[in-house]
Amino acid sequence: MSVTVVSQRLSDLGEGPHWDISTQKLYYVDAFVGDVCRLDPATGVTEAVHLDGITTFVIPYRSDPSKLLVTLTRQVRQLDFETGESQVLAELPPEPSTARFNDGKCDANGRAWTGTLVPEEEEKGHLYRIDTGYTLTRVSDKITLSNGLAWSLDNRTLYYIDSEARKIYSFDYNLQNGSASNKQILINYNERKEFDNLGVPDGMTIDIEGKLWVAHFGGACVLRIDPETTSILRKIDMPCTNVTSCCFGGPHFDILYVTTAQKAGVTDQPQAGAVFAVTDLGTKGQPPNNFVE
Repeated sequence: MSVTVVSQRLSDLGEGPHWDISTQKLYYVDAFVGDVCRLDPATGVTEAVHLDGITTFVIPYRSDPSKLLVTLTRQVRQLDFETGESQVLAELPPEPSTARFNDGKCDANGRAWTGTLVPEEEEKGHLYRIDTGYTLTRVSDKITLSNGLAWSLDNRTLYYIDSEARKIYSFDYNLQNGSASNKQILINYNERKEFDNLGVPDGMTIDIEGKLWVAHFGGACVLRIDPETTSILRKIDMPCTNVTSCCFGGPHFDILYVTTAQKAGVTDQPQAGAVFAVTDLGTKGQPPNNFVE
């Protein structure tokens, strides 16, 4: 196994990686800077489109991968990466006005899921499904910091992270109608000693063996977790503290791309904010789910 920097750019808060099959490049966001980024791992060059808000996820459309579904603070937008033009598709309800979007992902049928947070408030965020016509349907409440999403290989389980609560949840999932029910706590980090000193769970993906890969903000690592036993199978140490998210990519989906963030005042982590490639893991992921209108 090796951990290698693949981006020249160091992001303030790199997040939401999504591998684009059509270009063999990696989309991600630099959240508080407001950039939607596209990295060519072969060259290390990152192109960026700057938007007027907090960018929180980016997912190509299945019908046209040059069009991107993005969330920007309180808005859902369609972005043309080549021209930089975007249009507003949906907005959060007016109350509370301080709520904003965070991480997001699509299920196997191309439905987008995303959640919210309310800064400085506990359990005021929600989990939403974006339905036909870009209507936001609230699915789960009492979320503090909505984050990583992943579906089991049979699409019968939705895994979901509330970072501030330090919990990974599971839902029974119906792929046909997009319903998520029977919310359960899969792992409560606060009750397990092996999760001490690992910061908070952040972004997440799943491999072809059905195991979860979870980035840990403040924990300097990515964990491979067995959702059946909830045990830690593997710990990938990273050279910076704030590890934000991960996804599989590359021609064979056997490279784990990991986004990170810088930390104010830390001078001994010169690679913080880079995108890393973790190789020779002995497993791989699946093609990502793009958005279907």
